[in-house]
Amino acid sequence: MRRLWIVVVSVLMALGCSMPIQHGLDETAANDILTSLTRIGIQASKGREDDGTFAIVVPKADALRAMELMRSLGLPRGPRAGFGELYKQPSLVPTPNEDRARYMEALAGEIARTLEAVEGVVQARVHLVLPEADPLALDGIDGKPRVAAQAAVLLKTRAGRSVPIAESEVRKLVAGSVPGLDVAAVAVVFTPAPEISAAPGASLVAVGPLTMTADSRTSFLVGLVAVCAMLAVLIGLVLLLSRRLAAVERNGVKERP
Repeated sequence: MRRLWIVVVSVLMALGCSMPIQHGLDETAANDILTSLTRIGIQASKGREDDGTFAIVVPKADALRAMELMRSLGLPRGPRAGFGELYKQPSLVPTPNEDRARYMEALAGEIARTLEAVEGVVQARVHLVLPEADPLALDGIDGKPRVAAQAAVLLKTRAGRSVPIAESEVRKLVAGSVPGLDVAAVAVVFTPAPEISAAPGASLVAVGPLTMTADSRTSFLVGLVAVCAMLAVLIGLVLLLSRRLAAVERNGVKERP
């Protein structure tokens, strides 16, 4: 039964009751958006495009609210460039500064990717300052770093929930990923993602196995009636054509000697 509803929704989209709000997504990003929109009652759907990427389609009445939700949650998430991506095609003659910058970006990307894997973390930003030794400032045989290693982490978490990971755990994770970084030198800031709920006065209603807003239900039912009318017309045409073919065949048999 649910498959039938999915087919009906697809037909309604083809009739223009819905509109695409995002193109060129990989399947993981499309699923993230689909899950987030479904949680607040927006009946979204993903479809594969000609180039193999995915698009997200929602009812026209919910398009604005869907885009606001995506913006508040930082969706779609951009790909995190880690060591595998940044060092896949190295420069012919990289300078020390260029190599150091690429290393820092790759390391920060790997840490952010790990933090975003925690359930409840919407987005993670990591800024690193790696230690830089000063050869002119010597203390015995060890060179003191001109700049000590530091890190700053910004975590955007889902609103209305407890913090998904303790600040101390974030500090341990970051300090354990950066050579020479002390746990005390890691600053962590949590910020809640804006909560997007159903629009005022637009309660969620059930239409078959689907859940949507009242505005979406109106558009959905209008489209459903149009689909049923088109199907009725097609069935009538098929029956009429079959009867005419049968009549032609009977007349042909009678006319034979």
